[in-house]
Amino acid sequence: MRRRGSTVSPKDAVAAFDSASAFLAALARALEHRDFPYLGQSRLKVPLVYASKALPPPLRRRAYAMASGREGVPPELLGGIDMEQVAAWVTAKYADRAAPAVLLGSSNGALTHLAAACGIPWLPQTMLVPVRRPGVDPADYQSAAEFGIRHAHRLLDPNPGVQLHHMHDANQDALSASQMAYFRVKWQRLPAAYRRFLERCLRSEAPVLVARDTSTWPVTRYGDRHVFQVGARGGMTADQYLEEPDLPRPNETAPEAEWGFADPLLDAVSAWAEAARHPLVEITYDHPQHPASAVADTMRTWLRERGGPAQRLLVSSFIVHDPWRTIATGSVPFWTYFPVAEAADDLAAHLDTSTYDHIDIMLFSHGVSSRGLADARAWRRLADRARHHGRLLGTDPSSFPVDFPVFVRYTRALRSLLDASTPWQPMALEDALTGLESASRLRVHGLA
Repeated sequence: MRRRGSTVSPKDAVAAFDSASAFLAALARALEHRDFPYLGQSRLKVPLVYASKALPPPLRRRAYAMASGREGVPPELLGGIDMEQVAAWVTAKYADRAAPAVLLGSSNGALTHLAAACGIPWLPQTMLVPVRRPGVDPADYQSAAEFGIRHAHRLLDPNPGVQLHHMHDANQDALSASQMAYFRVKWQRLPAAYRRFLERCLRSEAPVLVARDTSTWPVTRYGDRHVFQVGARGGMTADQYLEEPDLPRPNETAPEAEWGFADPLLDAVSAWAEAARHPLVEITYDHPQHPASAVADTMRTWLRERGGPAQRLLVSSFIVHDPWRTIATGSVPFWTYFPVAEAADDLAAHLDTSTYDHIDIMLFSHGVSSRGLADARAWRRLADRARHHGRLLGTDPSSFPVDFPVFVRYTRALRSLLDASTPWQPMALEDALTGLESASRLRVHGLA
């Protein structure tokens, strides 16, 4: 880990293998008309990832867990993280150019695809700070909570503008949670670097778009800016997690750690927008999966208006996605927040009303047959609903969900798809917002 004195660099403070950082990197590359290979990881890691397939599944899982743990910040160094510097690191991902809008707020893969089509950057509210905690029992939630109580102040004291949502999930994150703690940090104020970016890059009277995922979760509060969350959005409900014995008992409800939007930031953005005379548009929804179908329909209309057939549905999974290759191949994106039954049901509902000649489905592998996971056969049945050809793209169904080579294999698979013949032309922001406004599960406020 690179650090100068007690200062931890933003690149080392933030998890690379996470929704916010992966969507940020993928979108920044898409705005430069570049793909997102190997989940943004170094090409030098590719042979090692491929080689992991030769290991028996238990060793493969162990290697994955250890690799995840190496991302963690030693707890004694948490005080060296400056979240204002992290915000500057976020904005530095984008070239300084005038934008028709800036999206800010909750992580969402579907909205990342839409932002890429419109040519607009996104600034996340939530970042994951992984904290090193090796060799622990992921099912011991009480011990996880006590770890947060001991170390939260190290991160919070020097960063008054954030709140900590310490998330611990022994169902979906069992491998990583055996090696690190998930300190998800949400900005309550508008970071100075975000403010400077909005001032530099927003065109005159261009809107600020706020993605507000109103997902909530029961939490245990341990401080004014510190809550502990048992479980997370995915294959189990909050009530199912809380059936386990010996858990810290929740005493309130808070924005869900990874996806939920914390409203104090909305107040700060609204005040800035009013003072700077920029419209504010809120895109509100209740679950990270909800924008997917609306974005697919909106982008399909746009692709057809450009003269493309829009007959390939490209289904992405968590951070296994690539906004630019999706656009370049003239594919309709359908993002699934995790390969769980709930997301599969949402895709099935979309296919009940929309037919495609080709359906390609990518699957994120997290290493365990977690509760609520939809297996490879379920996803293959959805791919088979294509009129001509459906498949699991870049995925080895016999290895899922321990198919870690998919993290590099998907890149070659996407690059093998033929590029669309229609020339590039960005989607009009008005068309994008109108498409979202017509969806039953989204609410768009602030349109003129």
